Amino acid sequence: SRDGARESSPVQKRLLRAWNSLDWALYSHFNRTFWRQAREFGLERLRAEAAELRRRRRLLAGKCLRGGGPVPAGNIPEGNLRPFQPPGGGKILGFALKEGLRERDREMCARMAMPELPYKDLLERRQFG
Repeated sequence: SRDGARESSPVQKRLLRAWNSLDWALYSHFNRTFWRQAREFGLERLRAEAAELRRRRRLLAGKCLRGGGPVPAGNIPEGNLRPFQPPGGGKILGFALKEGLRERDREMCARMAMPELPYKDLLERRQFG
């Protein structure tokens, strides 16, 4: 056993495969689909576009985020940017905006830093009024 992990018995392995069969089927399907589409798109082109996306993300994080990356929820002064903290769960990080942003930049940065639940609500309001 490595890193203190136990080996599963053959019976446990069979049960795990049965319990996870739907997850594995979904993963396998979308993994095949992704790589087929990636080859059609062009792997070098995909690498270049992913690198550009990472570059732009770093630029926006530097422009928008206090500290340039995720912070504990308690360090986020704007309540609507604090991520939901599930009871008994791990601490979910979020993003604190830099102070002194122009109104237009602040609005853009806030949309990108918004946690998933408030963002879902924003999308629903825009789609359904």
